[in-house]
Amino acid sequence: MNLTEVVEKYIALRDKKAALKRDYEAKVEAIDQMLDKVEALLLANMQAQGVDSYKTPAGTAYKSVRASASVADRESFMRFIQETGEWGMLDVRANKTAVQEYREANNDLPPGVNWSEQIVVNIRRS
Repeated sequence: MNLTEVVEKYIALRDKKAALKRDYEAKVEAIDQMLDKVEALLLANMQAQGVDSYKTPAGTAYKSVRASASVADRESFMRFIQETGEWGMLDVRANKTAVQEYREANNDLPPGVNWSEQIVVNIRRS
């Protein structure tokens, strides 16, 4: 096995994958823009006609509510959680960097946290 050729082949494949991904993302972006325009047109028509849906032989277009929540002020949100006990409003996950620092400093993990590592191969260009 010629290691130089193997690494060269790996880099060529990785570059090809990146190029395909860029091409795919550009094509999908154009389609997403067209879909957004069609959705806006349908929504404007529904609102103008005062209807919630259009049933057609091709399919049904309908309005729905898409909600999202994000934290604007972490301190006040956390204070609210602690004062009210509304812990269900939080998503809990371990911060890998903080856990790693704790593990290195204490030679142990915080209670209730799993840690796994695996050896992988990375390749960088010369």
